[in-house]
Amino acid sequence: MTLVKQICGRLALLCAVVAVVVGNLPLFLVPPKGAMLYPAVAALVFAVAWAALSAYDQRGIPRVDLDKPDTPGKALPNPAWPVRVGLAIVVGLGSGAALMQAIGPDGEYGRRVAEIREAGGGRHTLPIDSVADRARQTGTNINEEDQYAATVTVTVPFTDGPRSVTVPHVRTLRPPAPGRTAHLVYASDHPELGVYDDPFGFFDTTFPMIFVWAFTGLPTLILAGNLTLANIGRLRIFHPRVHLPAMLILAAGGALLLPLALGYPDGSTDICLAIPAAAAPWAAMVWVIVQLARLHGADAVFARTRFDA
Repeated sequence: MTLVKQICGRLALLCAVVAVVVGNLPLFLVPPKGAMLYPAVAALVFAVAWAALSAYDQRGIPRVDLDKPDTPGKALPNPAWPVRVGLAIVVGLGSGAALMQAIGPDGEYGRRVAEIREAGGGRHTLPIDSVADRARQTGTNINEEDQYAATVTVTVPFTDGPRSVTVPHVRTLRPPAPGRTAHLVYASDHPELGVYDDPFGFFDTTFPMIFVWAFTGLPTLILAGNLTLANIGRLRIFHPRVHLPAMLILAAGGALLLPLALGYPDGSTDICLAIPAAAAPWAAMVWVIVQLARLHGADAVFARTRFDA
Protein backbone atom coordinates (compact mmCIF):
# COMPACT_ATOMS: atom_id res chain seq x y z
CA MET A 1 0.00 0.00 0.00
CA THR A 2 2.83 2.40 0.86
CA LEU A 3 4.50 1.79 -2.51
CA VAL A 4 1.24 2.43 -4.38
CA LYS A 5 0.76 5.62 -2.38
CA GLN A 6 4.25 6.83 -3.26
CA ILE A 7 3.68 6.05 -6.95
CA CYS A 8 0.40 8.00 -6.92
CA GLY A 9 2.11 10.97 -5.28
CA ARG A 10 4.93 11.00 -7.80
CA LEU A 11 2.54 10.62 -10.73
CA ALA A 12 0.38 13.46 -9.41
CA LEU A 13 3.37 15.80 -9.30
CA LEU A 14 4.68 14.60 -12.67
CA CYS A 15 1.31 15.12 -14.39
CA ALA A 16 0.96 18.55 -12.82
CA VAL A 17 4.41 19.53 -14.11
CA VAL A 18 3.53 18.29 -17.62
CA ALA A 19 0.25 20.25 -17.59
CA VAL A 20 2.03 23.42 -16.48
CA VAL A 21 4.83 23.10 -19.03
CA VAL A 22 2.37 22.45 -21.86
CA GLY A 23 0.24 25.37 -20.71
CA ASN A 24 3.24 27.67 -21.07
CA LEU A 25 3.88 26.70 -24.70
CA PRO A 26 2.50 28.75 -27.60
CA LEU A 27 1.31 25.57 -29.33
CA PHE A 28 -1.80 25.24 -27.21
CA LEU A 29 -3.42 28.67 -27.21
CA VAL A 30 -6.35 27.63 -29.41
CA PRO A 31 -9.02 25.18 -28.17
CA PRO A 32 -9.47 22.33 -27.90
CA LYS A 33 -6.62 22.08 -25.40
CA GLY A 34 -6.70 18.39 -24.58
CA ALA A 35 -2.89 18.32 -24.42
CA MET A 36 -3.14 20.56 -21.37
CA LEU A 37 -6.39 19.23 -19.87
CA TYR A 38 -5.51 15.52 -19.85
CA PRO A 39 -2.40 15.74 -17.62
CA ALA A 40 -4.15 18.28 -15.37
CA VAL A 41 -7.10 15.94 -14.80
CA ALA A 42 -4.70 13.02 -14.31
CA ALA A 43 -2.79 15.05 -11.70
CA LEU A 44 -6.01 15.68 -9.78
CA VAL A 45 -6.99 12.00 -9.92
CA PHE A 46 -3.58 10.82 -8.69
CA ALA A 47 -3.55 13.50 -5.95
CA VAL A 48 -6.95 12.36 -4.68
CA ALA A 49 -5.75 8.74 -4.80
CA TRP A 50 -2.62 9.68 -2.84
CA ALA A 51 -4.72 11.47 -0.22
CA ALA A 52 -7.12 8.54 0.11
CA LEU A 53 -4.33 5.96 0.37
CA SER A 54 -2.45 8.14 2.86
CA ALA A 55 -5.55 8.49 5.04
CA TYR A 56 -6.01 4.71 4.89
CA ASP A 57 -2.36 4.11 5.83
CA GLN A 58 -2.63 6.50 8.77
CA ARG A 59 -5.74 4.93 10.26
CA GLY A 60 -5.27 4.11 13.93
CA ILE A 61 -2.10 6.22 14.22
CA PRO A 62 -2.54 9.15 16.64
CA ARG A 63 -2.30 12.47 14.83
CA VAL A 64 0.19 13.70 17.42
CA ASP A 65 2.60 10.94 16.36
CA LEU A 66 2.31 11.94 12.70
CA ASP A 67 2.83 15.62 13.47
CA LYS A 68 5.59 15.27 16.04
CA PRO A 69 8.76 17.33 15.51
CA ASP A 70 11.18 16.08 12.91
CA THR A 71 14.00 13.82 14.01
CA PRO A 72 17.34 15.64 13.45
CA GLY A 73 19.31 14.06 10.65
CA LYS A 74 16.42 11.83 9.60
CA ALA A 75 16.78 10.86 5.94
CA LEU A 76 13.87 11.44 3.60
CA PRO A 77 12.30 8.26 2.19
CA ASN A 78 12.51 9.47 -1.42
CA PRO A 79 14.77 11.75 -3.47
CA ALA A 80 13.75 15.30 -2.56
CA TRP A 81 15.36 17.34 -5.33
CA PRO A 82 12.89 16.28 -8.04
CA VAL A 83 10.06 17.06 -5.63
CA ARG A 84 11.56 20.47 -4.85
CA VAL A 85 11.87 21.39 -8.53
CA GLY A 86 8.48 19.94 -9.40
CA LEU A 87 6.67 21.90 -6.69
CA ALA A 88 8.41 25.10 -7.73
CA ILE A 89 7.38 24.56 -11.36
CA VAL A 90 3.76 23.84 -10.43
CA VAL A 91 3.49 26.98 -8.31
CA GLY A 92 5.60 29.46 -10.27
CA LEU A 93 5.06 28.36 -13.85
CA GLY A 94 1.49 27.35 -13.02
CA SER A 95 0.71 31.04 -12.73
CA GLY A 96 2.44 31.62 -16.05
CA ALA A 97 0.37 28.91 -17.73
CA ALA A 98 -2.84 30.55 -16.54
CA LEU A 99 -1.76 33.94 -17.90
CA MET A 100 -0.62 32.41 -21.17
CA GLN A 101 -4.04 30.97 -21.82
CA ALA A 102 -5.48 34.48 -21.90
CA ILE A 103 -3.31 35.45 -24.90
CA GLY A 104 -5.15 33.50 -27.59
CA PRO A 105 -7.99 35.00 -29.68
CA ASP A 106 -11.42 35.05 -28.09
CA GLY A 107 -15.05 35.26 -29.12
CA GLU A 108 -16.37 34.45 -32.57
CA TYR A 109 -13.20 35.86 -34.11
CA GLY A 110 -11.08 33.28 -32.30
CA ARG A 111 -13.40 30.50 -33.34
CA ARG A 112 -13.12 31.43 -37.01
CA VAL A 113 -9.33 31.61 -36.83
CA ALA A 114 -9.27 28.16 -35.20
CA GLU A 115 -11.44 26.78 -38.02
CA ILE A 116 -8.97 28.13 -40.57
CA ARG A 117 -6.06 26.50 -38.80
CA GLU A 118 -7.91 23.19 -38.50
CA ALA A 119 -8.49 23.33 -42.26
CA GLY A 120 -4.76 23.53 -42.88
CA GLY A 121 -4.57 27.30 -43.09
CA GLY A 122 -1.88 29.44 -41.60
CA ARG A 123 -0.16 32.79 -41.48
CA HIS A 124 0.65 34.59 -44.72
CA THR A 125 2.17 37.95 -45.60
CA LEU A 126 0.51 39.75 -48.49
CA PRO A 127 0.94 43.21 -50.03
CA ILE A 128 -1.88 45.69 -49.45
CA ASP A 129 -3.71 46.72 -52.64
CA SER A 130 -5.70 49.56 -51.11
CA VAL A 131 -6.93 50.96 -47.79
CA ALA A 132 -10.73 51.17 -47.52
CA ASP A 133 -10.99 53.50 -44.53
CA ARG A 134 -8.92 55.83 -42.40
CA ALA A 135 -6.23 54.10 -40.34
CA ARG A 136 -6.65 54.48 -36.58
CA GLN A 137 -4.19 53.94 -33.78
CA THR A 138 -4.86 50.92 -31.57
CA GLY A 139 -3.11 52.40 -28.53
CA THR A 140 -0.32 49.82 -28.74
CA ASN A 141 3.28 50.96 -29.14
CA ILE A 142 5.95 48.38 -30.04
CA ASN A 143 9.62 49.29 -30.23
CA GLU A 144 8.62 52.98 -30.29
CA GLU A 145 6.33 52.40 -33.28
CA ASP A 146 2.58 52.92 -33.05
CA GLN A 147 0.27 50.15 -34.15
CA TYR A 148 -2.54 51.02 -36.58
CA ALA A 149 -5.68 49.22 -37.69
CA ALA A 150 -7.66 49.69 -40.89
CA THR A 151 -9.81 47.86 -43.43
CA VAL A 152 -7.62 46.87 -46.37
CA THR A 153 -8.01 45.08 -49.68
CA VAL A 154 -5.56 42.36 -50.67
CA THR A 155 -5.26 39.82 -53.47
CA VAL A 156 -5.31 36.34 -51.94
CA PRO A 157 -3.77 33.50 -54.00
CA PHE A 158 -6.31 30.78 -53.23
CA THR A 159 -5.79 27.37 -54.80
CA ASP A 160 -8.67 27.86 -57.23
CA GLY A 161 -7.35 31.26 -58.29
CA PRO A 162 -6.53 34.69 -56.88
CA ARG A 163 -9.34 36.75 -55.36
CA SER A 164 -9.58 40.34 -54.17
CA VAL A 165 -10.66 40.28 -50.50
CA THR A 166 -11.49 43.12 -48.13
CA VAL A 167 -10.23 42.41 -44.61
CA PRO A 168 -11.35 44.54 -41.63
CA HIS A 169 -9.20 45.55 -38.65
CA VAL A 170 -5.83 44.65 -40.10
CA ARG A 171 -3.06 45.72 -37.73
CA THR A 172 0.27 47.13 -38.91
CA LEU A 173 3.13 48.86 -37.16
CA ARG A 174 2.99 51.79 -39.57
CA PRO A 175 -0.04 53.39 -41.18
CA PRO A 176 -1.22 50.89 -43.81
CA ALA A 177 -0.72 51.94 -47.42
CA PRO A 178 -0.72 50.24 -50.84
CA GLY A 179 2.42 48.17 -51.26
CA ARG A 180 3.01 47.66 -47.56
CA THR A 181 2.46 44.19 -46.16
CA ALA A 182 -0.20 42.72 -43.91
CA HIS A 183 -0.08 39.51 -41.86
CA LEU A 184 -3.22 37.48 -42.50
CA VAL A 185 -4.67 34.06 -41.71
CA TYR A 186 -6.50 32.02 -44.34
CA ALA A 187 -6.74 28.52 -45.78
CA SER A 188 -5.68 28.37 -49.44
CA ASP A 189 -8.01 25.44 -50.18
CA HIS A 190 -11.00 26.89 -48.31
CA PRO A 191 -11.77 30.46 -49.35
CA GLU A 192 -15.24 30.12 -47.83
CA LEU A 193 -13.66 30.27 -44.35
CA GLY A 194 -12.60 33.86 -44.97
CA VAL A 195 -9.47 35.93 -44.43
CA TYR A 196 -8.63 37.55 -41.09
CA ASP A 197 -5.95 39.62 -39.47
CA ASP A 198 -3.36 37.36 -37.87
CA PRO A 199 -3.74 37.27 -34.06
CA PHE A 200 -0.67 35.07 -33.73
CA GLY A 201 1.93 37.49 -35.07
CA PHE A 202 5.18 37.96 -33.19
CA PHE A 203 4.09 41.09 -31.36
CA ASP A 204 0.69 39.63 -30.46
CA THR A 205 1.89 36.46 -28.79
CA THR A 206 5.64 35.99 -28.53
CA PHE A 207 6.36 39.26 -26.76
CA PRO A 208 3.69 38.71 -24.09
CA MET A 209 4.92 35.13 -23.72
CA ILE A 210 8.48 36.25 -23.07
CA PHE A 211 7.15 38.71 -20.50
CA VAL A 212 5.07 36.02 -18.79
CA TRP A 213 7.99 33.58 -18.73
CA ALA A 214 10.32 36.20 -17.26
CA PHE A 215 7.65 37.35 -14.79
CA THR A 216 7.03 33.84 -13.45
CA GLY A 217 10.45 32.28 -14.04
CA LEU A 218 12.30 34.29 -11.38
CA PRO A 219 9.81 33.49 -8.59
CA THR A 220 10.03 29.85 -9.63
CA LEU A 221 13.79 29.83 -9.17
CA ILE A 222 13.52 31.64 -5.84
CA LEU A 223 10.88 29.21 -4.64
CA ALA A 224 12.98 26.22 -5.68
CA GLY A 225 15.87 27.60 -3.64
CA ASN A 226 13.76 28.17 -0.55
CA LEU A 227 11.87 24.88 -0.45
CA THR A 228 13.87 23.13 2.24
CA LEU A 229 14.23 19.38 2.38
CA ALA A 230 12.71 19.39 5.86
CA ASN A 231 9.53 21.05 4.64
CA ILE A 232 9.30 18.67 1.69
CA GLY A 233 9.53 15.83 4.19
CA ARG A 234 6.68 17.37 6.19
CA LEU A 235 4.55 17.67 3.07
CA ARG A 236 4.89 13.96 2.44
CA ILE A 237 2.87 13.27 5.57
CA PHE A 238 -0.77 13.69 4.61
CA HIS A 239 -2.71 16.08 6.79
CA PRO A 240 -6.30 16.93 5.80
CA ARG A 241 -5.98 20.46 7.18
CA VAL A 242 -2.88 21.08 5.06
CA HIS A 243 -3.44 19.18 1.84
CA LEU A 244 -7.18 19.11 1.17
CA PRO A 245 -7.75 22.91 1.11
CA ALA A 246 -4.61 23.34 -1.01
CA MET A 247 -5.88 20.72 -3.47
CA LEU A 248 -9.27 22.47 -3.60
CA ILE A 249 -7.62 25.83 -4.29
CA LEU A 250 -5.57 24.35 -7.14
CA ALA A 251 -8.60 22.55 -8.56
CA ALA A 252 -10.62 25.78 -8.42
CA GLY A 253 -7.86 27.63 -10.25
CA GLY A 254 -7.82 24.96 -12.94
CA ALA A 255 -11.61 25.07 -13.23
CA LEU A 256 -11.45 28.81 -13.93
CA LEU A 257 -9.45 28.03 -17.08
CA LEU A 258 -12.00 25.58 -18.48
CA PRO A 259 -13.90 28.25 -20.47
CA LEU A 260 -10.60 29.20 -22.14
CA ALA A 261 -9.76 25.56 -22.81
CA LEU A 262 -13.13 24.51 -24.17
CA GLY A 263 -14.32 27.55 -26.06
CA TYR A 264 -13.94 31.20 -26.92
CA PRO A 265 -15.35 33.48 -24.21
CA ASP A 266 -16.21 36.98 -25.37
CA GLY A 267 -14.67 40.29 -24.41
CA SER A 268 -12.26 40.42 -21.50
CA THR A 269 -13.57 37.21 -19.93
CA ASP A 270 -10.26 35.49 -20.66
CA ILE A 271 -8.09 37.78 -18.54
CA CYS A 272 -10.76 38.01 -15.82
CA LEU A 273 -10.54 34.24 -15.46
CA ALA A 274 -6.78 33.95 -15.94
CA ILE A 275 -5.81 36.40 -13.16
CA PRO A 276 -7.49 34.53 -10.27
CA ALA A 277 -6.38 31.23 -11.82
CA ALA A 278 -2.79 32.54 -11.81
CA ALA A 279 -3.12 33.47 -8.14
CA ALA A 280 -4.41 30.01 -7.16
CA PRO A 281 -1.01 28.18 -7.00
CA TRP A 282 0.46 30.90 -4.79
CA ALA A 283 -2.65 30.94 -2.60
CA ALA A 284 -2.34 27.19 -2.16
CA MET A 285 1.34 27.54 -1.27
CA VAL A 286 0.61 30.26 1.30
CA TRP A 287 -2.07 28.06 2.86
CA VAL A 288 0.36 25.14 3.12
CA ILE A 289 3.10 27.27 4.67
CA VAL A 290 0.75 28.77 7.25
CA GLN A 291 -0.61 25.37 8.23
CA LEU A 292 2.85 23.80 8.44
CA ALA A 293 3.94 26.67 10.67
CA ARG A 294 0.97 26.00 12.95
CA LEU A 295 1.75 22.29 13.12
CA HIS A 296 5.53 22.40 13.46
CA GLY A 297 6.23 25.95 14.58
CA ALA A 298 7.36 28.92 12.57
CA ASP A 299 10.96 28.50 13.70
CA ALA A 300 11.10 25.02 12.17
CA VAL A 301 9.31 25.88 8.94
CA PHE A 302 11.28 29.07 8.28
CA ALA A 303 14.55 27.78 9.71
CA ARG A 304 16.44 28.05 6.40
CA THR A 305 15.86 30.21 3.36
CA ARG A 306 18.64 29.01 1.10
CA PHE A 307 19.59 25.94 -0.93
CA ASP A 308 20.20 22.82 1.11
CA ALA A 309 23.62 21.29 0.78
